[in-house]
Amino acid sequence: MDLDFYKSVGILDTPLQRLDGRVKTVFFLFGIIVSAVVSHWYLAAALWLAAIAIFYTLRLPWRFLAQRLLIPLGIAWIVFLSLLFTNGSHPLLTLLRKPFALVIYSEGVWLGILIMLRIMAAVTLACVLSCSTPMVEILETLRIFKLPGIMVDIADMMFRYVFIMAEVARSMRHAQMCRTFRRLSWMEKIRNVGKVAIYVLSKSLDRSIKIYNAMLSRGYSEENTAPVYFTGPVPSPDLRAGLLLMSFPLMVLTINYFI
Repeated sequence: MDLDFYKSVGILDTPLQRLDGRVKTVFFLFGIIVSAVVSHWYLAAALWLAAIAIFYTLRLPWRFLAQRLLIPLGIAWIVFLSLLFTNGSHPLLTLLRKPFALVIYSEGVWLGILIMLRIMAAVTLACVLSCSTPMVEILETLRIFKLPGIMVDIADMMFRYVFIMAEVARSMRHAQMCRTFRRLSWMEKIRNVGKVAIYVLSKSLDRSIKIYNAMLSRGYSEENTAPVYFTGPVPSPDLRAGLLLMSFPLMVLTINYFI
């Protein structure tokens, strides 16, 4: 992930990217909330498949989505494994004998599947939102819904400087590799990655302090009102499209309530 990729995304022209940013932000955030509260695995799976289908309309490489889902998938898999052995009262399978018996419970299997699908659906929806909507439109939509201004400002600064910090980390890692003339052990690699991470975090803290002091010297205050970004109402075609999109998560939420 780098800034060049987001610049290339910005020049694409698809129906979803032409949709008003306020509509997309509300739709995807509502979809993320719905995916987090559904209590049936097939409803979470339906949301995930819908998010993948929407990503397909963006005509972006599948490799990008796979890279974004790799870490959440690992976390979801760890959660799934932990639930297998800790949740439930009806044994399904015993892997080892006593006194080190590992019992898999049927309730844990279904709960683990549900949690995995929830995580994947929410992350995929967030990925599609970030690929189809400029960050400024997402943040300004959050301002409209009265999210605290300090939180929006912090998110804005994080997005502005995360690419710089990532470039610093890549440069340091490349310099380390160029100065290494032997094959490193696994522990040495971990130690080097830790050193890079500590340096990047310390530089991030120093940069954030300098930026905040510069903002204060220019009259910044948490009580300041940001200029209005959206100067007009949502266009009628975009509003109708948004209502049509919202019908799916609403339908999923209704089914989840009555089943």
